[in-house]
Amino acid sequence: MKLDGTMNTHMDDEKTGMTQTPSDENAFQKLFEASLAELPEVRRGERVKGMVVSVDDQAVVVDVGAKAEGSIPKQEFEQAGLELPAVGEEVEAMVMSTGGPSGIGLSVLAVRRQDAWRSIEEAMENNACVDAIILAEVKGGYRVAIQGLEAFMPRSESDPNPRFPASELIGRTCKVAILEARRKPENIVVSRRRPLELEYAAKRERFFATAKVGDRVNGVVRRMTDFGAFVDLGGVDALLHVSDIAWQRLEKPSDILSVGQEVSVEITKIDPEAGKISVSMKALQEDPWTRVAERYEPGMRLTGTVRRLLDFGAVVELEPGVEGLIHRSELSWVRKDVAPTQVLAEGDVVDVAVLEVVPEERKLRLSLKAVTENPWQAWLAEHPVGSRVRGRIKNKTDFGFFVSVSDELDGLVHMENLSWEEDPAEALAAYSKGQEVECVVLGVDVERQRISLGIKQLSEDPFEVFLSGVQRGSTVTGKVIEVRKNGNALIELAKGVRAHLARREIPRDRELKEGDEIKAKITEINRAKRQVELSIRQYERDEERDAVRNYTRQVENAAGPSALALELQRKLLGGKKEK
Repeated sequence: MKLDGTMNTHMDDEKTGMTQTPSDENAFQKLFEASLAELPEVRRGERVKGMVVSVDDQAVVVDVGAKAEGSIPKQEFEQAGLELPAVGEEVEAMVMSTGGPSGIGLSVLAVRRQDAWRSIEEAMENNACVDAIILAEVKGGYRVAIQGLEAFMPRSESDPNPRFPASELIGRTCKVAILEARRKPENIVVSRRRPLELEYAAKRERFFATAKVGDRVNGVVRRMTDFGAFVDLGGVDALLHVSDIAWQRLEKPSDILSVGQEVSVEITKIDPEAGKISVSMKALQEDPWTRVAERYEPGMRLTGTVRRLLDFGAVVELEPGVEGLIHRSELSWVRKDVAPTQVLAEGDVVDVAVLEVVPEERKLRLSLKAVTENPWQAWLAEHPVGSRVRGRIKNKTDFGFFVSVSDELDGLVHMENLSWEEDPAEALAAYSKGQEVECVVLGVDVERQRISLGIKQLSEDPFEVFLSGVQRGSTVTGKVIEVRKNGNALIELAKGVRAHLARREIPRDRELKEGDEIKAKITEINRAKRQVELSIRQYERDEERDAVRNYTRQVENAAGPSALALELQRKLLGGKKEK
């Protein structure tokens, strides 16, 4: 019998030993057609099992016990994460189509996806986890495979540690929790962080129930920061601060530690409520600072080796494990804020002086310049305040200029100390770099390393000269040199001496302009601020009062005042309000 259901016209007599008649053939064909009718029908979407009958380059052919054989695309096995079956093996597939030219269309990938969706939805309903493979990093997270389905894992859900490197996740099989699952449109969002947090929480609970301060434990360095390293104590992270790694000063943890390194530490602090643990490596080592207070004291001169150069100074080792700091301000007397690299080099053997010993803070302050003579103190001894010096202008600034007073030292002439009479800015403009000048020493601040010089102090202060001949209430004559918008005026009383005349002190009927000569009374003198206040009103009131007094005396010396004199006296003394 052929597969298409037709009967052979005859059979080999040698095999059968008989000859079939046409009626027999018809009967056999009917039996065959009846047997085909008894074969089960397969429907689209149905899951079926069958035996592999052949495998070629394109497909795997499966006998599923139906009228026709089924065909599964070969690449589906790889996509579903399954090994390619051999002839004779049983496979389960889903019917995708029936009655096509190639028979029944089957898919193992569809079965895999259906099972995956069932397990995903059950896991989501029961708050359970499923196995997943992290395939690749994508924008905002990772692409994940779950039994043939693709899911998305946000970066924030990849690990409890936000700095966990992506390179360590790619290709890893892990447990994930289902955050979101929707079939249409297909969308699956998972989290690796949440099951890890539950696992870590259980480990932390066990750890905090048994661990105590002072315990010695072993751990592995998992990650490092600028301030220390985090050590895994078996599912519980502890902070190993940089100051607890070793007794010597470290710039960063990586000077001694590396990720993956096993370390022995002592628990120094436990906070079960906050879930924080602090550990120390140096607590298991002998402290070299226990004898520092006995061995070092301020004023001692020592020899040490420069171990490290920092931006703010140099670290000098005085003995193994004991280091002191030379701040950059203690490197040189004359080179202000000098960079340590311009004075020292790592490995230099230097003489230093001990400035301060603070064992409880593990500090030794050292000085390089203290072992040499202070040039500022020496210069002051030779040039006391009030003495005169000569030098060339080394550098000019907006506020003055610096004069070289020795090979190493400079003094500042501030613009306010250039002239008694001129405007400071105009006086400064008259000087230039390289010009030789004579100055008066105004002061030397040895601690701050500053020399203050003055040029105007070479002559007498015209302000003080002027004030030596006047006082409050004196009458002065001056010239208006400026009238401001608010009505106030600036009066020159003498060369280099200016006074202020407020508008309220000027009579209402009088308008001043530049160049006017005035007479006024001094109402206020402030030597510290070099200010003099004037009043024309006061001057005129005093002048009128003096005139009336003089007139009254003249009248009293006469026989008696006339009516005209009395009227004049009445107006001068009592008629001011009417005026």
